[in-house]
Amino acid sequence: MKKLLLAGTFLMAAMSGFAQVRNHQCGTDEHLHQMMQSNPELQLEKIKFESNMREAMKNYHPANYRTEAGLKKKAGPKYIIPVVVHVFHNNGNENISDAQINNEIAFLNRTFRNLDPDSTFRRAGEFITPAGDTNYYDFKSLAADAEIEFRLAKKDPQGNCTNGIVRVFTPLTNKGNDELKKTSVWDTKKYFNMWVVRTINRGNTIGIAGYAQFPFGPGGGASTDGIMVMSQYFGTNDETVTHEVGHWLGLYHPFQISSDSCGLDGDGVMDTPPTYFNPTTTEPLRNRCNNKSFNTCSTDKPDLPDMQENYMDYFTGSCASNMFTLEQKARMHTVLNNIRIPLWSAENLAATGVDGSVTTPCPPVAAFNSQGRTICAGNRAQLIDFSYGGTITSYEWTFEGGEPATFTGKTPPQILYNTPGQYDVTLKVTGPNGTRTTTLEDYINVIPASSQLPAGYYTADWWYQNNYEEQGWTFEYENPFNKFRRYGVSYNQNVSMLYPRDPFNINRSVGTLSSLISPAFDFSGQSNAYFRFNYAFAQGTLSSNLGGGNTKDELRVYTSVDCGRTWISRVTYSDGGTNGISTIGTGTAGTLANNIDFVPADQSKWKTVTISGGQIPNSNNVRFKIEFRYQGGNNFYLDNVHTGLTTGLSNENLAESIGFKVQPNPFTVNTHLHYDLRDAANVSIEVMDILGKSVGTVFQGTQQAGTQEVEISKNSLQLKSGIYLVQVKIGESSFTQKIIVE
Repeated sequence: MKKLLLAGTFLMAAMSGFAQVRNHQCGTDEHLHQMMQSNPELQLEKIKFESNMREAMKNYHPANYRTEAGLKKKAGPKYIIPVVVHVFHNNGNENISDAQINNEIAFLNRTFRNLDPDSTFRRAGEFITPAGDTNYYDFKSLAADAEIEFRLAKKDPQGNCTNGIVRVFTPLTNKGNDELKKTSVWDTKKYFNMWVVRTINRGNTIGIAGYAQFPFGPGGGASTDGIMVMSQYFGTNDETVTHEVGHWLGLYHPFQISSDSCGLDGDGVMDTPPTYFNPTTTEPLRNRCNNKSFNTCSTDKPDLPDMQENYMDYFTGSCASNMFTLEQKARMHTVLNNIRIPLWSAENLAATGVDGSVTTPCPPVAAFNSQGRTICAGNRAQLIDFSYGGTITSYEWTFEGGEPATFTGKTPPQILYNTPGQYDVTLKVTGPNGTRTTTLEDYINVIPASSQLPAGYYTADWWYQNNYEEQGWTFEYENPFNKFRRYGVSYNQNVSMLYPRDPFNINRSVGTLSSLISPAFDFSGQSNAYFRFNYAFAQGTLSSNLGGGNTKDELRVYTSVDCGRTWISRVTYSDGGTNGISTIGTGTAGTLANNIDFVPADQSKWKTVTISGGQIPNSNNVRFKIEFRYQGGNNFYLDNVHTGLTTGLSNENLAESIGFKVQPNPFTVNTHLHYDLRDAANVSIEVMDILGKSVGTVFQGTQQAGTQEVEISKNSLQLKSGIYLVQVKIGESSFTQKIIVE
């Protein structure tokens, strides 16, 4: 019984066939167009692959691919494929058991061998020809034993004993993609790599449950060759993995040609009747088991009903996904004999231990993680065991720099770390089959519990000295292939930090988080601290099949007082409302976001974000985090990030309202302050160093309404090269502006 039908789109990132619940349409056509533009070699490889396959199929004859009835249960497979399963988990249900993985391998082999060892699995064709249905075509004669068997590896790439399962702790199990694959991969010329995750990240596409890389390239390359599947569909007697392995072995969908899915050679296989599939319909998953003559295409001669039984189509129900055809088998064999030869060679079967030479069980594997690897000195870390690979009878922990320094048992107590530094953690596990030890170097990062930076003015300087990293500001990314970079557009200087848009998710940015994290500041005893920055952003617009409206990008600001171990959200900007993330209004989001690069033309296209007062913890160890979740919008610009102490925060727009400008800035001799007063007012202008200490007053008195100009002289104030603050007070309100002296 099919729980959920999944099938692959033809080309996604890195020429991957994607399995997907077709509740909504993905951006396949747009993505394919973009990939062909950026990587013409990919299109050439595809054309070459299909040309070679057509040539090979000229010699196809069904009789060459039949197996005699009854012999397939006794005869060995023609091809044996070594398998490694990488399980990415976050200590949740996605960390599926060895038994579940073994069940998937067994189920996969039954589907490819067309076997029925027990009553839980129906052999292809045995459900056919219900009583009274004279219009139903019997496809049973085409059902093939693919003669392919998959076996979990018994030797790892270094020749060590393995059960073919690797477990990796990572929160990114919730955002599986090709980049995650690369963090744990075995030689794809020697092992068929399967990656299991909690969810798959394909941008704004909904329902992705698995995907495979086709056997032609270059695409994602060897490091991504294999299949990725959601944990809920792995080892649960669901045909998702079977479908994806079909793609990995070169099979397409019977409806493959997107412009005319009733084309006779849409999948390059002539014994699969063409079918029509439209992912935008209200019933994308078709259950037609009560209509065995269901037929979406009349282009084939003779005109046959849709082959609902085929693993590579988009049908669901008890009659669906029960067979590969003889010609699909021939196509898979052609791939194995021409592209994937190294996998099933006798030498490789021996090297990976699947030739039957390895019979001794392996020792268990020591594995662990921590609930936060960075802590404040004087705090505790909790280590969590997830060792695997058989029965474990003893655990021995060693904690460098920790108290206690050692522990015996599965679950250690919280470990106290008093001294700043980076420390190793070691775990040794023992079972009936031996002992293994794992040491993670510099695993626990202990930093000072209080800030070395007293309250004052601090900025993330990427516009003058460009030393923000040396000053302790850091960017962190879930996806390392799309990052903030310096760009020559700014709110009030000459450079900002730009997070570039990612059309069609080529860099796999959609759905990922990017953050700027500040160093720690001492705000103990302060009531007038603030944190402020400017940003500019234009949302994108979603197509109707993805729900329409704006992309759901999000901006959040957090504070932390425990060295970043936990964060408290202070303000959120998202889709629409008072705190809408767009800085250009919602009416123009589609034009700007989808057709051209958004560039803020002036300060009116920027927003100012300020947190202050009770939002700033009264602590000696305050950190800030600006977090941007990209969901497919346009360029995001970040600038003028700073913190300090101030008064007059009730009138944050004062500088803008009076047209305040500093020209030039930076300056070497003098600079001038320009602004307009609507009415006469008492004005005070003072220059301070970055800690807020007064350097000198440049104006004190009453100014009449009209245009004003005040000079600041480097020599008069005996200013040295560096960053200073100009505090302008007009009546009861004030604001602060930074200036740079060269």
